[in-house]
Amino acid sequence: MKRISFTLTLLLTAVFSIFTACTTPAENKKKKATAAILSGPYELLLVAHKSWLASGDGMEFRNIVERPIVGIPQPEPNFRVTALEPRDYKGKYLMYGNIFIADIDSKYEHADMKVETDVNAQPQVVITVKAPTSDALMIFLENKKDSILDIFNQHEIEREITFLKKHHGKEIAKQAKKQFGIDILAPSDIDQVFTHEGFIWGTASKRNSMLNLCIYNYPYTGEENFTLENFILHRDSVMKIRVQGEKDGQYMRTDARYVYEKANIYNNQFTYIVRGLWVMENDAMGGPFVAYARLDEARKQIIVAEGFVFAPDEKKRPLIRELEASLQTVVLPQ
Repeated sequence: MKRISFTLTLLLTAVFSIFTACTTPAENKKKKATAAILSGPYELLLVAHKSWLASGDGMEFRNIVERPIVGIPQPEPNFRVTALEPRDYKGKYLMYGNIFIADIDSKYEHADMKVETDVNAQPQVVITVKAPTSDALMIFLENKKDSILDIFNQHEIEREITFLKKHHGKEIAKQAKKQFGIDILAPSDIDQVFTHEGFIWGTASKRNSMLNLCIYNYPYTGEENFTLENFILHRDSVMKIRVQGEKDGQYMRTDARYVYEKANIYNNQFTYIVRGLWVMENDAMGGPFVAYARLDEARKQIIVAEGFVFAPDEKKRPLIRELEASLQTVVLPQ
């Protein structure tokens, strides 16, 4: 438990610093805009000089915000980017939900970043990076690129969570509370729920894409529970029994070649995140999954909430992000 408590403290500090170190008390007192944003989900406005964007540094920077999502079978960018000259940054462009401004000017002494929310519309996040030279900007971005992308991605997931608060599935929430004592806001499209001891599986029967949400648990035995090897072992043992194909010998398993781990804090809870690809053994089915594992200390158990998708003819980004927003709403029993 010492390792988890220490990790929790570090994560809380890191998350707090990302959103507070870049703003001043005066900025926090500014009146927030109330007009609705005019951009769609996962659209990002990049404000920078065209000549710089056409340079090697500019192309490298663009690759940062357009890089493919981790854990998706076909390459899909995190954001669809629209580039704009600073002189054109006005009117409807001020109303984008996600805005990144690259400001290179010799008047600046060093590179710095500012994060603002709901400046001209809501929900909106505006990140401005100022630097004296292109080299200084790129060095700064190399160190901050993951944090920047996390801020934009989390902003989009928060939009999904706001929607889930108004439109969510009642049956899966009822079963999750009954069996695991947890609260969760699941997509309202998940209308069929199957339950077993220690396992819940909800699926959207009326959608062309196979949207699924599973909740399961297993005993907490120590620090090793929060390792990739241990997680895959438990996941595969559960899915082999509970998620089977139409024929004998067909069952879900993790494609261990494409799994990625991360840790974060949601609802003040340490969360171990694993994303990657699943396949159906002895069948041609497969797709992306994302799982959030949390420690229920009172009951000495790991509770996993997981979303997985089968949508061979659709983009996976909006589907997996919809499920991930649901996973972030989980609240463990007190």
